[in-house]
Amino acid sequence: MKVKFWLGLLLVWVSLLLLPVARAADLPQRAQLQFVDSYGLPVSMDFVQQGDQYRINTQINLIFYQMQFVSAGTVNGSILNPLSYIDSRYGKPYAQARFTEQGIDYGKVSEASKHMAVNGPVYDMFALGWQLGFNHGKLPANTYLTNGKKVYLLDEVRNRGNAQLLVNGRQIDISQYSISRGDNVVEYAFAPQFENIPVQISYMDNGKVYTLQLKGGQIDGKAI
Repeated sequence: MKVKFWLGLLLVWVSLLLLPVARAADLPQRAQLQFVDSYGLPVSMDFVQQGDQYRINTQINLIFYQMQFVSAGTVNGSILNPLSYIDSRYGKPYAQARFTEQGIDYGKVSEASKHMAVNGPVYDMFALGWQLGFNHGKLPANTYLTNGKKVYLLDEVRNRGNAQLLVNGRQIDISQYSISRGDNVVEYAFAPQFENIPVQISYMDNGKVYTLQLKGGQIDGKAI
């Protein structure tokens, strides 16, 4: 009887170990994405992972309109740990943030730097999009968001359901999420068939709402 009992228990444990385990997806080594914003302007986003480092370079580079947002830090699996964020206008730093275990130093470069102690991870808007997408809409407790000028403690992530989006001439399924920051909302959409990369980002800056929508690109050399 004892042999049968332990054999049965062993079979139960083996069957549990063989069950599929839901886990976060791995971040790509490189993603070169092309978006268009609310005003029809082209926006490029280049995500690069090299060793345990990552860099996200997002920019609008036109003669009459130049903006660049660079996020950099370390990466462990699908977890991004930002170390710096710089918002540049016309080739010159406009606002920036530095992240440490003690908190965040941030502000416009034309003003004195501010310091804020935090009890959780801090992301810029673009790093947050990658973190959220590759962890299936989940964020650590006490997550903060910065645009270099201000720091916001985020509310819980709200799942807005599934929809479809036209990307590069074809309809794709997307999962949608929103997060409140202060008195406004940041919205993200991700494409499961494209490894959950961000395909749509909507945010407010200086009273204006901007929406970035994916038009095409490559993930690890493979065209979308």
